[in-house]
Amino acid sequence: MRGIFHPRPLNGCAWTVSGVPTSTRCVLHSLVCRAPESSAPASKSHRRWFWEAAICDPHHYDLLLQSCSSDLDALKRIHSSLTTSGLIRGRPRLSSRVIFNYSGLGMLDDARSLFDALDCRDSFVWNTLIRGYANAGSSQEALQLYALMHNSAVPSDNFTFPFALKACATASQLLEGKLIHGQILRTGFGSDAYVEAGLVDMYAKCGDVRAARKVFDKMFRRDLVSWTAMITGYEQSECADDSLEMFLKMQKEGFVPDCVTLVTVASAVAQLGALKEAKSIHACVIRNGFEEDLSVDNSLVSMYARCGDVGLARRVFDRMSDRDRISWNSMLSGYSQNGHTRDSLLLFDQMKLSGVKPNSVTVLTVVSACACLGSLQVGKAIHRFIIDNGIEFDNTLRNAIVDMYAKCGDLDTAVQLFETMHERNTSSWNVIICSYGMHGYGKDAVALFYRMQDDGFEPNHVTFTCLLSACSHAGLVDKGRECFYLMRRTGVVPTVKHYACMVDMLGRAGFLDEARNLIAEMPSQPNDSVWGALLGACRIHRNLGLGEYAANNLFHLEPDHAGYYVLMSNVYAASGKWKEVGKLREIMRFKGLKKPAACSMIEFDGEVHAFYSSDRSCPDLGPLYRQAETLVMEIRGLGYLPDRSCVLHDVEDEDKEHILSFHSEKLALAFGLMHTSPGTPIQVTNNLRVCCDCHIVFKFISNMYRRKITLRDSNRFHHFEKGVCSCRDYW
Repeated sequence: MRGIFHPRPLNGCAWTVSGVPTSTRCVLHSLVCRAPESSAPASKSHRRWFWEAAICDPHHYDLLLQSCSSDLDALKRIHSSLTTSGLIRGRPRLSSRVIFNYSGLGMLDDARSLFDALDCRDSFVWNTLIRGYANAGSSQEALQLYALMHNSAVPSDNFTFPFALKACATASQLLEGKLIHGQILRTGFGSDAYVEAGLVDMYAKCGDVRAARKVFDKMFRRDLVSWTAMITGYEQSECADDSLEMFLKMQKEGFVPDCVTLVTVASAVAQLGALKEAKSIHACVIRNGFEEDLSVDNSLVSMYARCGDVGLARRVFDRMSDRDRISWNSMLSGYSQNGHTRDSLLLFDQMKLSGVKPNSVTVLTVVSACACLGSLQVGKAIHRFIIDNGIEFDNTLRNAIVDMYAKCGDLDTAVQLFETMHERNTSSWNVIICSYGMHGYGKDAVALFYRMQDDGFEPNHVTFTCLLSACSHAGLVDKGRECFYLMRRTGVVPTVKHYACMVDMLGRAGFLDEARNLIAEMPSQPNDSVWGALLGACRIHRNLGLGEYAANNLFHLEPDHAGYYVLMSNVYAASGKWKEVGKLREIMRFKGLKKPAACSMIEFDGEVHAFYSSDRSCPDLGPLYRQAETLVMEIRGLGYLPDRSCVLHDVEDEDKEHILSFHSEKLALAFGLMHTSPGTPIQVTNNLRVCCDCHIVFKFISNMYRRKITLRDSNRFHHFEKGVCSCRDYW
């Protein structure tokens, strides 16, 4: 190699490179930038010789900078050499390359320092730093630099605008985006393909899909990026139908979707909950060879789960060759959102064994699953897991844990955790107000509402929903009316949920006419929850005429909701209208509707045991049924009389009593008495509203066996002790 180096003094450098072929220079770049430091004098001398030979050719600097894009140490040495030689000031392309490399390595402060030190800054230099800021997510810095460029009279070009627009999109700065759009039109770059794509993306991500579509429709040439930006804009604006329609148009024009497009359209289908379209998207994934793409697989799991088919979601999940935390979280959320809480907890155990570390999103999902299941022992174990593994407690997770303890029956721990919170937000207050309400402590919930305001927190629509529900459970009608009218004074407009709470509260208390008048005064159309609350009140007070009026509205709004047919049949049965009961059952059979099976659960020895009413499918249930019969016989001697009105069948009284003996609540209670020590509290969770007969039996058992018994039904908690229920027989 001796012949290709020639001595030529230049700015203090002893050697320069001349006539070196490109292949040889590339070898030299590698040696200069990547050769390890050595303590040997010969090695150091050799390295210095290569370096001194390389640094005096500006073209060679550019090649060196290209090869050192990921080596910060080499970059700083080259930067130092350029500064010493003075080349950094006179050659914008070299300075831009240094700025670009600093930006790529995340050293934006170094990039900005170099930029500020330059005397000569052309558009290329400005564009490079704006690009660096935009790609790093430093949107405000990018926009400030763009404004400075504009004020410095440096002309913007088709490389400037896309990155300025990207910064607007990242920061959702619609106004700034519109101003840049105006500058684009004034400078004549409105028809540039990259600028147009940037405009579509900016408007879409800022939520103005109409403006995005207007630009998109005027584009002369559309690429996959433009189509994907438009599809994403519709999806993020919750215009899922438009997003799916745009995806189909894109395919008709011959564009093949990439992984980004497929992830977006899967999310749009998930919003629609359209299982048929979900299967079509899955087929498209397979046709285009993306079934091994991790992000696409994760989106398929989430899509199927949100469409209600956890079976297909699990099949995709099980077939994945690689799973990350998002994969596990998506499947966990799918189980939890579809009511498969036990499967969610089992999958969480598998995740821990897989080596994938759960994060705050993971534990938030399983905490919510525990709350739904009412599993206190499992909930405590997960709480310990969070602490032991150092998972960060943000407000959302803290609130979820408070909610979990309350819904698992441990209100004392929920209150203790709330009181020891260092930071509370409005959601924290909403959770604890709701907790007191569901346990029947309406006065405490109201007191917390006023304390919340004294502490400087403004109630929102969720606060008033929790508060009105608490008043309803406790029968605090006057206080509920007061709170309802207080809403407007605090700037919260009553929604359908608030009217439903009011109808429920008034109806439970027997103010049926007032409830009906309130419905008539609603500013919007009442939904099924409003009419359902009125029908429930008619069942309690046996108002057949008003019940039929509410049911007719319900059947019109929700013609395939089995629960409303069952509720109306309860009203008919309570009035002895067995012919009408039969008609409703015939309608249900014709529609293929089934009454939800009553299921009660009890936790014992770390497992949740479920029982169904009159279920004799398991041969091991014989002793349990005998225990349930024994309990009924024992409390008969204390004055218990079965409430036969709870049996909605036109059968003999003896058969009704037999049916009552094996309600799921009684089976779960019998299991608890059989397997726990005397004096141990018992907690039962029921998926439906507890019937009057089971409520009576629980009171008798709590007194006879000296047990504290907690029952959580679909509406609230009942705490039984010494023959008395916390609800005071008002539920």
